[in-house]
Amino acid sequence: MDGLLNLGLDIELPLEVVRHINVLRLRVSDEIALFNGDGHNYRAKFIHLEKRSALVSVIDKQLVDNESHLKITLLMSLIANDKFDLVVQKAVELGVSNLIPIFTQNTQRNFSAEKVVTKLEHWQKIIVSATEQSHRARVMEIQNPLEFTQALGLVAGITPKYILSPHHASQLADAGAAVIELVLCVGPEGGFTEYEINHAVENGFSTILLGNRIMRAETAALSGISVLQAKFGDLWKKQL
Repeated sequence: MDGLLNLGLDIELPLEVVRHINVLRLRVSDEIALFNGDGHNYRAKFIHLEKRSALVSVIDKQLVDNESHLKITLLMSLIANDKFDLVVQKAVELGVSNLIPIFTQNTQRNFSAEKVVTKLEHWQKIIVSATEQSHRARVMEIQNPLEFTQALGLVAGITPKYILSPHHASQLADAGAAVIELVLCVGPEGGFTEYEINHAVENGFSTILLGNRIMRAETAALSGISVLQAKFGDLWKKQL
Protein backbone atom coordinates (compact mmCIF):
# COMPACT_ATOMS: atom_id res chain seq x y z
CA MET A 1 0.00 0.00 0.00
CA ASP A 2 1.17 3.52 -0.74
CA GLY A 3 1.03 6.16 1.99
CA LEU A 4 0.85 6.15 5.76
CA LEU A 5 -0.87 3.33 7.64
CA ASN A 6 -2.14 3.88 11.19
CA LEU A 7 -4.25 1.93 13.66
CA GLY A 8 -7.94 2.66 13.15
CA LEU A 9 -7.44 3.96 9.62
CA ASP A 10 -10.09 2.94 7.09
CA ILE A 11 -8.69 2.19 3.63
CA GLU A 12 -10.37 1.64 0.28
CA LEU A 13 -8.33 -1.09 -1.39
CA PRO A 14 -7.12 -0.71 -5.01
CA LEU A 15 -9.02 -2.62 -7.66
CA GLU A 16 -6.11 -4.97 -8.41
CA VAL A 17 -6.00 -5.94 -4.73
CA VAL A 18 -9.75 -6.50 -4.72
CA ARG A 19 -9.38 -8.81 -7.73
CA HIS A 20 -6.73 -10.80 -5.86
CA ILE A 21 -9.00 -11.02 -2.82
CA ASN A 22 -11.76 -12.41 -5.04
CA VAL A 23 -9.39 -15.02 -6.46
CA LEU A 24 -8.53 -16.08 -2.91
CA ARG A 25 -12.27 -16.17 -2.11
CA LEU A 26 -11.85 -14.20 1.10
CA ARG A 27 -14.91 -13.28 3.12
CA VAL A 28 -15.88 -10.27 5.21
CA SER A 29 -15.07 -12.29 8.35
CA ASP A 30 -11.45 -12.77 7.20
CA GLU A 31 -8.49 -10.52 7.93
CA ILE A 32 -5.64 -9.44 5.64
CA ALA A 33 -2.11 -8.12 6.08
CA LEU A 34 -1.04 -4.79 4.58
CA PHE A 35 2.41 -3.23 4.23
CA ASN A 36 3.71 0.08 2.91
CA GLY A 37 7.49 -0.43 3.08
CA ASP A 38 8.03 1.12 6.52
CA GLY A 39 9.18 -2.17 8.09
CA HIS A 40 5.83 -3.12 9.66
CA ASN A 41 2.97 -5.44 8.82
CA TYR A 42 -0.52 -4.09 9.44
CA ARG A 43 -3.42 -6.42 10.20
CA ALA A 44 -6.75 -5.21 8.83
CA LYS A 45 -10.35 -6.40 8.97
CA PHE A 46 -12.98 -5.93 6.29
CA ILE A 47 -15.68 -3.35 6.79
CA HIS A 48 -17.32 -4.29 3.54
CA LEU A 49 -16.31 -6.53 0.65
CA GLU A 50 -17.90 -6.56 -2.77
CA LYS A 51 -16.87 -7.84 -6.20
CA ARG A 52 -15.21 -4.58 -7.28
CA SER A 53 -14.60 -2.75 -3.99
CA ALA A 54 -13.35 -3.39 -0.48
CA LEU A 55 -12.98 -1.25 2.61
CA VAL A 56 -10.77 -2.36 5.49
CA SER A 57 -9.82 -0.99 8.88
CA VAL A 58 -6.30 -1.32 10.36
CA ILE A 59 -6.48 -3.10 13.72
CA ASP A 60 -2.88 -4.09 14.51
CA LYS A 61 0.71 -3.13 13.72
CA GLN A 62 3.75 -5.39 14.07
CA LEU A 63 7.43 -4.77 13.37
CA VAL A 64 8.86 -7.28 10.87
CA ASP A 65 12.40 -8.24 11.84
CA ASN A 66 13.59 -10.19 8.81
CA GLU A 67 15.73 -7.59 7.02
CA SER A 68 19.40 -8.37 6.60
CA HIS A 69 21.74 -6.13 8.57
CA LEU A 70 23.77 -5.96 5.35
CA LYS A 71 22.69 -3.23 2.94
CA ILE A 72 23.52 -4.34 -0.60
CA THR A 73 23.44 -1.98 -3.56
CA LEU A 74 23.38 -3.95 -6.81
CA LEU A 75 24.66 -2.30 -9.99
CA MET A 76 23.12 -4.60 -12.58
CA SER A 77 23.82 -4.26 -16.30
CA LEU A 78 20.72 -4.26 -18.44
CA ILE A 79 20.25 -7.68 -20.04
CA ALA A 80 17.43 -9.48 -21.86
CA ASN A 81 14.05 -8.40 -20.49
CA ASP A 82 12.96 -11.70 -18.94
CA LYS A 83 16.39 -12.28 -17.41
CA PHE A 84 16.57 -8.80 -15.92
CA ASP A 85 13.08 -9.34 -14.50
CA LEU A 86 14.37 -12.53 -12.87
CA VAL A 87 17.27 -10.65 -11.28
CA VAL A 88 14.89 -7.98 -9.94
CA GLN A 89 12.61 -10.61 -8.40
CA LYS A 90 15.37 -12.71 -6.84
CA ALA A 91 17.31 -9.68 -5.62
CA VAL A 92 14.28 -8.84 -3.49
CA GLU A 93 14.13 -12.39 -2.12
CA LEU A 94 17.87 -12.32 -1.32
CA GLY A 95 17.56 -9.09 0.65
CA VAL A 96 19.08 -6.50 -1.70
CA SER A 97 18.30 -2.95 -0.56
CA ASN A 98 18.93 -0.93 -3.71
CA LEU A 99 19.18 -1.82 -7.41
CA ILE A 100 20.65 0.47 -10.05
CA PRO A 101 20.31 -0.68 -13.69
CA ILE A 102 23.39 0.32 -15.67
CA PHE A 103 24.43 0.77 -19.29
CA THR A 104 27.88 -0.63 -20.10
CA GLN A 105 29.98 -0.79 -23.26
CA ASN A 106 28.60 -4.26 -24.07
CA THR A 107 24.99 -3.48 -23.15
CA GLN A 108 22.75 -4.42 -26.08
CA ARG A 109 19.63 -2.59 -24.86
CA ASN A 110 19.00 1.14 -24.82
CA PHE A 111 15.77 2.85 -23.81
CA SER A 112 14.13 6.14 -24.65
CA ALA A 113 13.01 8.34 -21.77
CA GLU A 114 9.41 7.16 -22.28
CA LYS A 115 10.54 3.52 -22.30
CA VAL A 116 12.47 4.01 -19.05
CA VAL A 117 9.29 5.17 -17.30
CA THR A 118 7.43 2.09 -18.56
CA LYS A 119 10.27 -0.20 -17.49
CA LEU A 120 10.47 1.30 -14.02
CA GLU A 121 6.72 0.80 -13.54
CA HIS A 122 7.07 -2.81 -14.69
CA TRP A 123 10.03 -3.49 -12.37
CA GLN A 124 8.24 -1.84 -9.45
CA LYS A 125 5.34 -4.27 -9.84
CA ILE A 126 7.78 -7.18 -9.76
CA ILE A 127 9.40 -5.74 -6.64
CA VAL A 128 6.09 -5.36 -4.80
CA SER A 129 5.01 -8.88 -5.73
CA ALA A 130 8.34 -10.36 -4.64
CA THR A 131 8.23 -8.37 -1.41
CA GLU A 132 4.83 -9.84 -0.59
CA GLN A 133 5.98 -13.37 -1.48
CA SER A 134 9.15 -13.18 0.62
CA HIS A 135 7.37 -11.50 3.57
CA ARG A 136 9.70 -8.52 3.53
CA ALA A 137 8.18 -5.34 4.92
CA ARG A 138 10.69 -3.00 3.29
CA VAL A 139 10.59 -2.47 -0.45
CA MET A 140 13.81 -2.68 -2.43
CA GLU A 141 14.54 0.63 -4.14
CA ILE A 142 15.20 0.75 -7.87
CA GLN A 143 16.81 3.76 -9.52
CA ASN A 144 16.69 5.21 -13.02
CA PRO A 145 19.17 3.44 -15.32
CA LEU A 146 22.59 5.10 -15.35
CA GLU A 147 25.71 4.97 -17.46
CA PHE A 148 28.45 2.82 -15.92
CA THR A 149 30.69 5.74 -14.91
CA GLN A 150 27.74 7.67 -13.44
CA ALA A 151 26.80 4.66 -11.31
CA LEU A 152 30.36 4.35 -10.00
CA GLY A 153 30.22 7.97 -8.90
CA LEU A 154 26.88 7.44 -7.17
CA VAL A 155 28.30 4.70 -4.91
CA ALA A 156 31.69 6.35 -4.33
CA GLY A 157 31.08 6.72 -0.61
CA ILE A 158 30.25 3.04 0.02
CA THR A 159 32.88 0.51 1.13
CA PRO A 160 33.56 -2.28 0.27
CA LYS A 161 32.70 -2.51 -3.44
CA TYR A 162 32.99 -5.59 -5.64
CA ILE A 163 32.83 -6.20 -9.40
CA LEU A 164 32.34 -9.65 -10.91
CA SER A 165 34.86 -10.77 -13.51
CA PRO A 166 35.68 -14.30 -14.72
CA HIS A 167 39.10 -13.13 -15.96
CA HIS A 168 40.58 -11.53 -12.84
CA ALA A 169 41.77 -12.86 -9.51
CA SER A 170 39.26 -12.92 -6.70
CA GLN A 171 39.89 -10.33 -4.03
CA LEU A 172 37.02 -11.24 -1.72
CA ALA A 173 38.61 -11.37 1.71
CA ASP A 174 37.68 -10.57 5.28
CA ALA A 175 36.94 -6.87 5.46
CA GLY A 176 38.10 -6.53 9.05
CA ALA A 177 35.33 -4.65 10.85
CA ALA A 178 31.76 -5.81 10.45
CA VAL A 179 30.43 -4.95 7.01
CA ILE A 180 27.08 -3.15 7.09
CA GLU A 181 26.95 -1.87 3.52
CA LEU A 182 28.51 -2.89 0.20
CA VAL A 183 28.18 -2.65 -3.57
CA LEU A 184 28.09 -5.47 -6.11
CA CYS A 185 28.53 -4.69 -9.81
CA VAL A 186 27.51 -7.24 -12.46
CA GLY A 187 28.16 -7.04 -16.20
CA PRO A 188 26.00 -7.76 -19.27
CA GLU A 189 25.90 -10.84 -21.51
CA GLY A 190 29.25 -9.91 -23.10
CA GLY A 191 30.89 -9.05 -19.80
CA PHE A 192 32.77 -5.92 -18.79
CA THR A 193 35.52 -4.55 -20.98
CA GLU A 194 39.06 -4.36 -19.62
CA TYR A 195 38.68 -0.58 -19.47
CA GLU A 196 35.56 -0.88 -17.30
CA ILE A 197 37.22 -3.33 -14.90
CA ASN A 198 40.28 -1.09 -14.57
CA HIS A 199 38.10 2.00 -14.13
CA ALA A 200 36.11 0.26 -11.38
CA VAL A 201 39.30 -0.84 -9.60
CA GLU A 202 40.61 2.73 -9.78
CA ASN A 203 37.35 3.76 -8.07
CA GLY A 204 37.75 1.40 -5.13
CA PHE A 205 36.25 -1.83 -6.45
CA SER A 206 37.74 -5.27 -5.84
CA THR A 207 37.28 -8.06 -8.37
CA ILE A 208 35.42 -11.30 -7.55
CA LEU A 209 35.86 -14.58 -9.42
CA LEU A 210 32.98 -17.02 -8.95
CA GLY A 211 34.64 -20.36 -9.66
CA ASN A 212 36.14 -21.63 -12.90
CA ARG A 213 33.00 -21.63 -15.06
CA ILE A 214 31.53 -18.83 -17.13
CA MET A 215 28.07 -17.94 -15.83
CA ARG A 216 25.24 -16.14 -17.54
CA ALA A 217 24.76 -12.61 -16.28
CA GLU A 218 21.63 -13.43 -14.28
CA THR A 219 23.29 -16.49 -12.70
CA ALA A 220 26.37 -14.46 -11.79
CA ALA A 221 24.24 -11.74 -10.19
CA LEU A 222 22.28 -14.11 -7.98
CA SER A 223 25.36 -16.15 -7.10
CA GLY A 224 27.29 -13.02 -6.20
CA ILE A 225 24.50 -11.71 -3.97
CA SER A 226 24.27 -15.10 -2.26
CA VAL A 227 28.03 -15.28 -1.63
CA LEU A 228 28.08 -11.80 -0.10
CA GLN A 229 24.98 -12.43 2.03
CA ALA A 230 26.53 -15.70 3.26
CA LYS A 231 29.87 -14.04 4.08
CA PHE A 232 28.73 -10.70 5.48
CA GLY A 233 24.92 -10.88 5.85
CA ASP A 234 22.28 -13.24 7.18
CA LEU A 235 21.98 -15.95 4.52
CA TRP A 236 23.98 -18.42 6.57
CA LYS A 237 22.99 -18.02 10.21
CA LYS A 238 24.50 -20.05 13.01
CA GLN A 239 21.65 -21.93 14.63
CA LEU A 240 21.56 -21.56 18.41
